[in-house]
Amino acid sequence: MITIKPFKALAIAAALSTAAGAGVAQQSNQPGAKQQPAVAHGQAATEDFKASMDKMHQAMMANNDADPDRAWALKMIEHHRGAISMSEVVIKHGDDADAKRMAQKTVDEQKKDIAELEAWLDRHGGRKSQP
Repeated sequence: MITIKPFKALAIAAALSTAAGAGVAQQSNQPGAKQQPAVAHGQAATEDFKASMDKMHQAMMANNDADPDRAWALKMIEHHRGAISMSEVVIKHGDDADAKRMAQKTVDEQKKDIAELEAWLDRHGGRKSQP
């Protein structure tokens, strides 16, 4: 029977787990390799966040107006829509009940803010950009 001192056993275990972790990391980077569910779930959320933010930024930049007040309102509507989209990512992919509750609260509040901005635009020349 081989006797290993506790410190040495801990060092060996750490070395083996590090090596095993590196192997898993290498495997997950290889084409066609299956990823751990949590990693794939996190990547899906990251991709959804990126898509929603890209869409928001594009829409914000496309909404210009000669009047700075109207330009602000048009851009803020898209900003709020982006917040809704990002909150929906948390609702879809998140695991924490409090985070999901806050995300839903954000959705509800952003919809009210959009309605307020749209009503203001309706009173000030409409919802379309005016160069």
